[in-house]
Amino acid sequence: MAFKMHVPPRGSGHIEEPRRLDKALKALKKSRLLDMLDKADPGFQSLRVFETVHNPLYIKGILAELEAALDSYFIDSDTYISPGTQAALEALAASVEQASEHVAEGGKALVLGRPPGHHAGVAGPGLGAPSLGACLVNAAAALAYRLAGRGLKVLILDFDANHGNGTQEILQALPMGDRLFHLDIHQDWRKSFPWTGEPGVTGDGTALNIVLPEGSGDDIALALIEGLEPLVRESEPDAAVVSMGFDGYSGDSPLTLTRLTSHTFHALGRLASRYPVAAVLETGFGRGLELGLPAFTAGLLGLGNPVQEEATKSDGEVWREFLETNKEVVEHD
Repeated sequence: MAFKMHVPPRGSGHIEEPRRLDKALKALKKSRLLDMLDKADPGFQSLRVFETVHNPLYIKGILAELEAALDSYFIDSDTYISPGTQAALEALAASVEQASEHVAEGGKALVLGRPPGHHAGVAGPGLGAPSLGACLVNAAAALAYRLAGRGLKVLILDFDANHGNGTQEILQALPMGDRLFHLDIHQDWRKSFPWTGEPGVTGDGTALNIVLPEGSGDDIALALIEGLEPLVRESEPDAAVVSMGFDGYSGDSPLTLTRLTSHTFHALGRLASRYPVAAVLETGFGRGLELGLPAFTAGLLGLGNPVQEEATKSDGEVWREFLETNKEVVEHD
C-alpha cells in the first residue's frame, strides 16, 4: 500500500506513522463494516492535482525535497519526508480525483490515506502556524475545489481535535464565493497546535469555528451537532467533504483534551450521510481509530453505532466555558 511508504525517521517515535492504517482497517473489519465497502486502488497521479489549492512553487519545493530524499528526515519540527513519500502523495492525488468523480455522481467515498493534510495552507503552514503539523498537501481542500468547480455547493466539515488552519487559509483564498462553507469543530485553540481557530464566523460568513473546551464530553458535542443541523441545511450543500480527525476521542493521544466517544463520531457520520460525501482521514492514533472510525463510518452508512459504551458527560464548569467561548457563534445563530 503506497500510503504506508511514508515513514518517519528511525527512532523518532512520531505518532503519524504507517501502522495507523493497519489500526483503521482492523477496526473496520472487526466491526464488520469493511465488507460493506467497495475497495478501490487509487493508483498514482501527478502532484499537479494539488496546484489547484497550493502555490505551484510550494508543490515544486516539495517535489525537490522528495527527489533528494535518500532517507527519512524532518523538514520542520513536526513534519517529515521519506523516500516513499512521493508514492504516498501521488496515491493521495489519485484518490482526490477518484473520490471527486464518485461524489459528483452522488456517491460516498472514504479516503483512508496519509499523510494528513488540513494544516497545509496555500504555500506552507496555514495562517502562520509554526510548522506543517505532519501535513504536506491538503487533500480535503483539493476535493472541495474540484467539486465546487463543477458548480456544486460544498460543506467542508473538519472535526479533527486541532484546527484546520491550512484548509481555512486555502478556502478563503479560493474564488468560489458562497459555494464553499467551512465548519471546523476543534479543541481549545489556546492550548493546542496550530494555535489558531478562535471561535466565530470568518471569511465573510463562509467559515465557522467552534471550540470544545478541555474536558468536553459527548453531551456537549451531541447538543452542538443537533444545533448545527439547521445551519447545515440552510447552507444547502450539494455535497460534503469531511476531514476526519479521531484524535478528539477520549485518551486517543497525550495531546487529546476532550472526552469524546463513539457517540459523537457516530452522530457526525449521520450528519454527513445526508449528502454525497468524501471523507478524508486526517488524524487518530489509538482509540480514536479503533472505536471512533467504525462509529463514524456506520453513521455515514446509515447504520447504528457498532461500539457499545456509555456516553461521557461534562461538568457544569465545562458547559459554562463552552457557552461563553462560543458566545459569538451562539449570538450569530
